Amino acid sequence: MRRCVGTVGAIFALALAISLSACSKKAEPQGATQSAGQYAGQLASGQQQEAVYGGLTFSTWEKEGKAVDPRFSYPAPAEKPGSDFIPWTGTVSHHFLTDPLIDAWFREIRSRRDVRHFFILSPSHFGLSTRDYSVAEGRWECAEGNYVYTNREYGGRICASLGVDYDNQVFPDEHGVSTLIPYIRRHFPEADVIAVAVQGEPPLDMNYCERFYKAIAPFFDEEGRKENFLLVSTDFSHHGNQEQTALKDGISRTFFDKPCKENFIAAVCDNRPSIYVMASLFGADVKAFVLFHCNSFEISGMDGDDITSYFFSLFG
Repeated sequence: MRRCVGTVGAIFALALAISLSACSKKAEPQGATQSAGQYAGQLASGQQQEAVYGGLTFSTWEKEGKAVDPRFSYPAPAEKPGSDFIPWTGTVSHHFLTDPLIDAWFREIRSRRDVRHFFILSPSHFGLSTRDYSVAEGRWECAEGNYVYTNREYGGRICASLGVDYDNQVFPDEHGVSTLIPYIRRHFPEADVIAVAVQGEPPLDMNYCERFYKAIAPFFDEEGRKENFLLVSTDFSHHGNQEQTALKDGISRTFFDKPCKENFIAAVCDNRPSIYVMASLFGADVKAFVLFHCNSFEISGMDGDDITSYFFSLFG
Protein backbone atom coordinates (compact mmCIF):
# COMPACT_ATOMS: atom_id res chain seq x y z
CA MET A 1 0.00 0.00 0.00
CA ARG A 2 1.31 3.38 -0.94
CA ARG A 3 1.87 5.67 2.02
CA CYS A 4 1.30 9.33 1.39
CA VAL A 5 3.89 11.68 2.86
CA GLY A 6 2.57 15.17 3.67
CA THR A 7 4.04 18.41 2.39
CA VAL A 8 7.01 19.13 4.59
CA GLY A 9 9.22 21.85 5.95
CA ALA A 10 9.31 25.21 4.29
CA ILE A 11 6.79 24.30 1.61
CA PHE A 12 4.15 23.40 4.21
CA ALA A 13 4.89 26.53 6.20
CA LEU A 14 4.72 28.70 3.11
CA ALA A 15 1.41 27.15 2.06
CA LEU A 16 -0.03 27.93 5.47
CA ALA A 17 1.27 31.49 5.31
CA ILE A 18 -0.16 32.35 1.90
CA SER A 19 -3.41 34.26 2.29
CA LEU A 20 -5.55 34.46 -0.80
CA SER A 21 -7.82 37.44 -1.34
CA ALA A 22 -11.41 36.62 -2.26
CA CYS A 23 -13.11 38.28 -5.22
CA SER A 24 -14.96 41.37 -3.99
CA LYS A 25 -18.30 42.59 -5.26
CA LYS A 26 -21.18 44.45 -3.69
CA ALA A 27 -24.51 42.76 -4.23
CA GLU A 28 -27.87 42.96 -2.55
CA PRO A 29 -29.21 39.67 -1.14
CA GLN A 30 -31.89 38.14 -3.32
CA GLY A 31 -34.48 35.49 -2.59
CA ALA A 32 -35.33 34.03 0.78
CA THR A 33 -33.84 31.37 2.97
CA GLN A 34 -35.90 28.19 2.55
CA SER A 35 -36.59 25.46 5.07
CA ALA A 36 -34.75 22.26 4.18
CA GLY A 37 -37.23 20.06 6.03
CA GLN A 38 -40.16 20.82 3.72
CA TYR A 39 -38.28 19.27 0.80
CA ALA A 40 -37.26 15.99 2.44
CA GLY A 41 -37.95 13.03 0.20
CA GLN A 42 -38.91 15.05 -2.89
CA LEU A 43 -36.44 13.53 -5.33
CA ALA A 44 -37.43 14.40 -8.89
CA SER A 45 -35.76 15.17 -12.21
CA GLY A 46 -36.52 16.30 -15.76
CA GLN A 47 -40.20 16.76 -16.53
CA GLN A 48 -41.27 15.45 -13.13
CA GLN A 49 -39.22 18.12 -11.37
CA GLU A 50 -40.58 20.85 -13.67
CA ALA A 51 -44.11 19.75 -12.78
CA VAL A 52 -43.57 20.24 -9.05
CA TYR A 53 -41.10 23.12 -9.21
CA GLY A 54 -41.90 26.17 -7.11
CA GLY A 55 -38.53 27.60 -6.12
CA LEU A 56 -36.12 30.22 -7.35
CA THR A 57 -34.58 30.41 -10.83
CA PHE A 58 -30.94 31.50 -11.19
CA SER A 59 -29.40 32.74 -14.42
CA THR A 60 -26.23 31.56 -16.19
CA TRP A 61 -23.83 32.99 -18.77
CA GLU A 62 -25.53 30.90 -21.46
CA LYS A 63 -28.93 32.40 -20.68
CA GLU A 64 -27.34 35.86 -20.85
CA GLY A 65 -25.64 35.14 -24.18
CA LYS A 66 -22.05 35.68 -23.05
CA ALA A 67 -19.01 34.46 -24.99
CA VAL A 68 -15.24 34.58 -24.49
CA ASP A 69 -12.96 36.71 -26.67
CA PRO A 70 -12.06 34.63 -29.76
CA ARG A 71 -8.52 36.06 -29.66
CA PHE A 72 -7.71 34.23 -26.41
CA SER A 73 -5.45 31.18 -26.61
CA TYR A 74 -5.65 27.92 -24.68
CA PRO A 75 -3.18 25.09 -23.98
CA ALA A 76 -3.33 21.55 -25.22
CA PRO A 77 -3.96 18.81 -22.61
CA ALA A 78 -1.00 18.27 -20.28
CA GLU A 79 -1.92 14.70 -19.31
CA LYS A 80 -4.26 12.09 -20.76
CA PRO A 81 -5.55 9.27 -18.53
CA GLY A 82 -5.59 5.71 -19.78
CA SER A 83 -8.77 4.20 -21.20
CA ASP A 84 -9.50 2.30 -17.96
CA PHE A 85 -9.49 5.44 -15.77
CA ILE A 86 -12.89 6.24 -14.20
CA PRO A 87 -12.96 9.63 -12.43
CA TRP A 88 -15.31 10.41 -9.54
CA THR A 89 -13.97 13.81 -8.47
CA GLY A 90 -11.78 16.67 -9.67
CA THR A 91 -11.03 20.39 -9.66
CA VAL A 92 -12.31 22.79 -12.31
CA SER A 93 -12.12 26.55 -12.73
CA HIS A 94 -15.19 28.75 -12.30
CA HIS A 95 -13.77 31.61 -14.42
CA PHE A 96 -15.68 31.86 -17.69
CA LEU A 97 -12.40 33.06 -19.22
CA THR A 98 -11.45 29.35 -19.33
CA ASP A 99 -14.60 28.33 -21.26
CA PRO A 100 -12.97 25.89 -23.76
CA LEU A 101 -11.05 24.19 -20.95
CA ILE A 102 -14.13 23.78 -18.76
CA ASP A 103 -15.93 22.25 -21.72
CA ALA A 104 -13.02 19.89 -22.43
CA TRP A 105 -12.94 18.84 -18.75
CA PHE A 106 -16.63 17.90 -18.77
CA ARG A 107 -16.25 16.22 -22.15
CA GLU A 108 -13.45 14.07 -20.72
CA ILE A 109 -15.69 12.92 -17.89
CA ARG A 110 -18.54 12.25 -20.33
CA SER A 111 -16.27 10.05 -22.46
CA ARG A 112 -15.59 7.81 -19.47
CA ARG A 113 -18.82 7.56 -17.49
CA ASP A 114 -22.32 8.81 -16.82
CA VAL A 115 -23.17 11.06 -13.87
CA ARG A 116 -26.62 11.38 -12.32
CA HIS A 117 -25.80 13.84 -9.55
CA PHE A 118 -23.10 16.54 -9.48
CA PHE A 119 -22.13 17.70 -6.01
CA ILE A 120 -20.76 21.20 -6.67
CA LEU A 121 -18.59 22.49 -3.82
CA SER A 122 -17.96 26.20 -4.40
CA PRO A 123 -16.44 29.10 -2.52
CA SER A 124 -18.94 31.65 -1.22
CA HIS A 125 -17.41 34.67 -2.93
CA PHE A 126 -19.35 37.77 -2.00
CA GLY A 127 -20.13 37.64 1.72
CA LEU A 128 -23.83 36.86 1.13
CA SER A 129 -23.95 33.68 3.22
CA THR A 130 -26.22 33.79 6.25
CA ARG A 131 -25.39 30.20 7.25
CA ASP A 132 -22.08 28.49 7.96
CA TYR A 133 -22.68 26.41 4.83
CA SER A 134 -24.89 27.73 2.01
CA VAL A 135 -26.94 25.05 0.26
CA ALA A 136 -28.90 25.92 -2.89
CA GLU A 137 -32.54 25.08 -3.53
CA GLY A 138 -33.41 26.24 -7.00
CA ARG A 139 -32.90 25.74 -10.69
CA TRP A 140 -30.46 27.32 -13.14
CA GLU A 141 -31.60 28.45 -16.57
CA CYS A 142 -29.19 27.73 -19.41
CA ALA A 143 -30.38 28.31 -22.96
CA GLU A 144 -33.93 29.65 -23.12
CA GLY A 145 -36.25 27.26 -21.29
CA ASN A 146 -33.55 24.68 -20.46
CA TYR A 147 -32.89 24.12 -16.76
CA VAL A 148 -30.64 22.21 -14.41
CA TYR A 149 -32.32 21.43 -11.10
CA THR A 150 -31.32 20.99 -7.51
CA ASN A 151 -31.77 17.47 -6.16
CA ARG A 152 -34.03 18.37 -3.24
CA GLU A 153 -33.73 15.05 -1.44
CA TYR A 154 -29.94 15.11 -1.35
CA GLY A 155 -29.86 18.84 -0.64
CA GLY A 156 -32.19 18.34 2.30
CA ARG A 157 -30.04 15.53 3.67
CA ILE A 158 -26.93 17.71 3.51
CA CYS A 159 -28.76 20.60 5.20
CA ALA A 160 -29.85 18.27 7.98
CA SER A 161 -26.32 16.92 8.43
CA LEU A 162 -24.83 20.42 8.58
CA GLY A 163 -27.62 21.82 10.73
CA VAL A 164 -28.58 24.59 8.29
CA ASP A 165 -31.53 25.67 6.15
CA TYR A 166 -31.30 26.55 2.48
CA ASP A 167 -29.43 29.81 1.86
CA ASN A 168 -30.65 30.84 -1.58
CA GLN A 169 -29.65 34.51 -1.66
CA VAL A 170 -26.04 33.39 -2.21
CA PHE A 171 -26.62 31.81 -5.60
CA PRO A 172 -27.95 34.46 -8.03
CA ASP A 173 -24.43 35.96 -8.04
CA GLU A 174 -22.36 32.87 -7.24
CA HIS A 175 -20.27 32.18 -10.35
CA GLY A 176 -18.58 29.28 -8.53
CA VAL A 177 -21.77 27.39 -9.38
CA SER A 178 -23.52 29.22 -12.24
CA THR A 179 -20.46 29.21 -14.53
CA LEU A 180 -20.46 25.41 -14.55
CA ILE A 181 -24.16 24.68 -14.97
CA PRO A 182 -24.43 25.04 -18.80
CA TYR A 183 -21.66 22.47 -19.28
CA ILE A 184 -23.54 20.01 -17.09
CA ARG A 185 -26.65 20.61 -19.18
CA ARG A 186 -24.63 20.20 -22.40
CA HIS A 187 -22.82 16.98 -21.53
CA PHE A 188 -25.11 15.41 -18.89
CA PRO A 189 -28.63 16.61 -19.77
CA GLU A 190 -30.33 14.24 -17.32
CA ALA A 191 -28.13 15.13 -14.32
CA ASP A 192 -29.16 17.26 -11.37
CA VAL A 193 -26.98 19.14 -8.89
CA ILE A 194 -26.39 19.63 -5.20
CA ALA A 195 -24.62 22.97 -4.77
CA VAL A 196 -22.92 24.03 -1.53
CA ALA A 197 -20.96 27.27 -1.07
CA VAL A 198 -18.44 27.54 1.78
CA GLN A 199 -16.06 30.08 3.23
CA GLY A 200 -12.91 29.15 1.34
CA GLU A 201 -10.38 31.76 2.43
CA PRO A 202 -7.87 31.54 5.31
CA PRO A 203 -7.86 31.36 8.27
CA LEU A 204 -8.99 27.76 8.02
CA ASP A 205 -11.16 26.16 10.72
CA MET A 206 -10.47 22.41 10.71
CA ASN A 207 -13.65 21.62 12.65
CA TYR A 208 -15.57 23.42 9.91
CA CYS A 209 -13.80 21.33 7.26
CA GLU A 210 -14.41 18.07 9.12
CA ARG A 211 -18.15 18.78 9.51
CA PHE A 212 -18.30 19.45 5.79
CA TYR A 213 -16.51 16.19 5.02
CA LYS A 214 -18.88 14.16 7.22
CA ALA A 215 -21.90 15.64 5.44
CA ILE A 216 -20.58 14.79 1.95
CA ALA A 217 -18.88 11.44 2.64
CA PRO A 218 -22.05 9.26 2.77
CA PHE A 219 -22.68 10.02 -0.90
CA PHE A 220 -19.22 8.84 -1.98
CA ASP A 221 -18.86 5.29 -0.79
CA GLU A 222 -18.07 2.67 -3.43
CA GLU A 223 -21.64 2.55 -4.72
CA GLY A 224 -22.20 6.31 -4.53
CA ARG A 225 -19.22 7.03 -6.76
CA LYS A 226 -20.91 5.11 -9.58
CA GLU A 227 -23.64 7.72 -10.00
CA ASN A 228 -22.32 10.79 -8.12
CA PHE A 229 -19.49 13.16 -9.03
CA LEU A 230 -17.76 15.46 -6.53
CA LEU A 231 -17.00 18.68 -8.39
CA VAL A 232 -14.59 21.02 -6.59
CA SER A 233 -15.08 24.46 -8.11
CA THR A 234 -11.86 26.35 -7.47
CA ASP A 235 -9.21 28.64 -8.90
CA PHE A 236 -5.68 28.64 -7.63
CA SER A 237 -3.07 31.40 -7.25
CA HIS A 238 -4.68 34.86 -7.16
CA HIS A 239 -3.49 38.46 -7.56
CA GLY A 240 0.20 37.76 -8.23
CA ASN A 241 2.67 38.49 -11.00
CA GLN A 242 4.21 35.74 -13.12
CA GLU A 243 6.95 34.93 -10.61
CA GLN A 244 4.61 34.85 -7.63
CA THR A 245 2.10 32.75 -9.52
CA ALA A 246 4.77 30.22 -10.49
CA LEU A 247 5.88 29.92 -6.85
CA LYS A 248 2.36 29.28 -5.57
CA ASP A 249 1.58 26.87 -8.39
CA GLY A 250 4.74 24.94 -7.54
CA ILE A 251 3.33 24.42 -4.05
CA SER A 252 -0.07 23.41 -5.42
CA ARG A 253 1.60 20.90 -7.71
CA THR A 254 2.83 18.98 -4.67
CA PHE A 255 -0.80 18.21 -3.82
CA PHE A 256 -1.49 16.77 -7.27
CA ASP A 257 1.77 14.80 -7.17
CA LYS A 258 0.85 13.27 -3.77
CA PRO A 259 -2.91 13.61 -3.42
CA CYS A 260 -3.93 12.80 0.14
CA LYS A 261 -5.51 14.32 3.21
CA GLU A 262 -2.12 15.15 4.72
CA ASN A 263 -1.25 17.33 1.71
CA PHE A 264 -4.52 19.15 1.16
CA ILE A 265 -3.20 22.43 2.59
CA ALA A 266 -0.64 22.62 -0.22
CA ALA A 267 -3.41 23.41 -2.72
CA VAL A 268 -3.06 27.21 -2.88
CA CYS A 269 -6.63 27.95 -3.94
CA ASP A 270 -9.83 29.76 -2.98
CA ASN A 271 -11.64 26.62 -1.79
CA ARG A 272 -9.49 24.70 0.67
CA PRO A 273 -12.42 23.27 2.72
CA SER A 274 -13.63 21.48 -0.41
CA ILE A 275 -10.11 20.27 -1.19
CA TYR A 276 -10.08 18.84 2.35
CA VAL A 277 -13.37 17.02 1.71
CA MET A 278 -12.08 15.57 -1.54
CA ALA A 279 -8.68 14.58 -0.13
CA SER A 280 -10.29 12.94 2.91
CA LEU A 281 -12.16 10.63 0.55
CA PHE A 282 -9.02 9.46 -1.28
CA GLY A 283 -7.80 5.92 -0.86
CA ALA A 284 -4.17 4.87 -0.93
CA ASP A 285 -4.49 3.89 -4.61
CA VAL A 286 -5.98 7.15 -5.88
CA LYS A 287 -4.80 8.24 -9.31
CA ALA A 288 -4.52 11.91 -10.27
CA PHE A 289 -4.32 13.60 -13.66
CA VAL A 290 -3.96 17.31 -14.41
CA LEU A 291 -5.59 17.80 -17.81
CA PHE A 292 -4.75 21.50 -18.03
CA HIS A 293 -2.58 23.87 -16.00
CA CYS A 294 -2.42 27.50 -17.10
CA ASN A 295 -3.23 31.00 -15.91
CA SER A 296 -5.25 34.06 -16.90
CA PHE A 297 -2.25 35.96 -18.30
CA GLU A 298 -1.26 33.06 -20.57
CA ILE A 299 -4.83 32.93 -21.91
CA SER A 300 -5.57 36.62 -22.36
CA GLY A 301 -2.19 38.41 -22.33
CA MET A 302 -3.72 40.95 -19.92
CA ASP A 303 -3.28 41.90 -16.25
CA GLY A 304 0.19 40.45 -15.77
CA ASP A 305 0.30 41.69 -12.17
CA ASP A 306 -3.12 40.25 -11.24
CA ILE A 307 -2.94 36.64 -12.38
CA THR A 308 -5.25 33.75 -11.48
CA SER A 309 -4.06 30.20 -12.16
CA TYR A 310 -6.00 27.04 -12.99
CA PHE A 311 -5.58 23.32 -12.42
CA PHE A 312 -8.14 21.17 -14.27
CA SER A 313 -7.74 17.79 -12.60
CA LEU A 314 -9.44 14.41 -12.33
CA PHE A 315 -9.07 11.74 -9.65
CA GLY A 316 -10.17 8.14 -9.68
